[in-house]
Amino acid sequence: MSLDPAAICYYADHPVEFVEDIIRAKPDARQRDMLRSVADNPLTSVRSGHGVGKSAVESWLVIWFLSTRPYPKVPCTAPTKHQLYDILWAEISKWLRNNPVLEKDIIWTQEKVFMRGYREEWFAVARTASKPDALQGFHADHVLYIIDEASGVDDKVFEPILGALTTEGSRLFMAGNPTKLTGFFFDSHHKNRAQYSTLHIDGRESSRVDTAFIQKIVEMFGEDSDVFRVRVAGDFPKSLPDSFIPMEWAEQASGPVHIPEAPRRIDIGVDVARYGDDSSVVCPVYDKAQQGEPDIYHHNNITELSGHVVVLIKQQARKYLGAEIHVKVDCDGMGVGVYDILQEQQEAITEEINKEWEAAGIEAPFVLELYECHFGGEGGTIGDVGDDPIEYENSTGLMWGSVRLALYEKRLKLWENDQQISQLSNRKYIVNSKGKIELERKEAMKKRGLHSPDMADALALAMYEPRRYTWSFE
Repeated sequence: MSLDPAAICYYADHPVEFVEDIIRAKPDARQRDMLRSVADNPLTSVRSGHGVGKSAVESWLVIWFLSTRPYPKVPCTAPTKHQLYDILWAEISKWLRNNPVLEKDIIWTQEKVFMRGYREEWFAVARTASKPDALQGFHADHVLYIIDEASGVDDKVFEPILGALTTEGSRLFMAGNPTKLTGFFFDSHHKNRAQYSTLHIDGRESSRVDTAFIQKIVEMFGEDSDVFRVRVAGDFPKSLPDSFIPMEWAEQASGPVHIPEAPRRIDIGVDVARYGDDSSVVCPVYDKAQQGEPDIYHHNNITELSGHVVVLIKQQARKYLGAEIHVKVDCDGMGVGVYDILQEQQEAITEEINKEWEAAGIEAPFVLELYECHFGGEGGTIGDVGDDPIEYENSTGLMWGSVRLALYEKRLKLWENDQQISQLSNRKYIVNSKGKIELERKEAMKKRGLHSPDMADALALAMYEPRRYTWSFE
């Protein structure tokens, strides 16, 4: 080891100085608190908002512990591979790279970071918290457990840790957004609080959190929302879920609709009824800004519904010459039959409209795009990941989130309908254990005495921009 014994003895109890002198980083005040807590206490639990520098602290702790203890073991875990490898493990690599004191002695690999010559005895290792035995079998005089995004880690994963924290040199550091009202992490800040050194870091107190990020959360969800509590304030969510779209937003956007004389694009959402008391709804939106009157059908006949959609496509193409038409079909359940019928007729419809447009002097070809959509599919962010602070658990959130964002930005005018306003404002959401927004399931809504939000779903489909992937062998 490049550090001399006297330096190692000093830095073993002074992680802040180690980070500044050896790693050559500048921790802020709250990061210093986290580092000192691990040096002074066997158990540290940190609840915080987003972006306060937890991952950096965790990477520093890994390097500090490996550098100042003989034959240590540092098991690291997180709920997802992305959080563990793309963020934490990449952060460790960043601080080791080109470091004149450390890079020759500490070897970084994709799965293990170890002291040169002691790969199996002196190491940190990454284990995704997907199995109960993820953190079993780590026994040494000096063990440091790093638990990232601890709210999302199953309680069974924590059980072997408690048995291993019996030696004097053992430490536990867990941190994350406080997303769940139950579990090991929640208990560390409540009924088991006396056993821990607990830190609460509000994002508004951190110099690392962009004020624009905080302001966007406040404007979009409010300071009383669970999104603000979890993502900014570092507080646990409320016991009751919030409404996803505020009623006043839907009310203010509802009223006379002004459809442009020559829209460039028409999006049509087709929500297909699943059960006898549900309705099928076909909803047009013009230039993603003006909602046309939805067509509502109280039957489950896919052939008839497909015919209605074909008629609407042709009507819109003949009325608005030159406009592209994008049809998004709910393909869960019976909807796949509607999509198949439309796909079979797509070429014939396109040829028919092209002939009519050519006769009318329209040079541009008619564009008719069909999209197979699934509620509950892959989630993500509506905008670019770096610019969008809101991440949705699944495509239902993305679809409804597109409506919510348009209403928030006041760029969508809704067809005035009290039933639609009710459907939009009655659906609730939670911030789940992964810190993502998850909308209430329809089954839960029905248990609350609500009907399926068919009109709102059709609008969400129309506003949604499905991702399409292009494959190439080049």
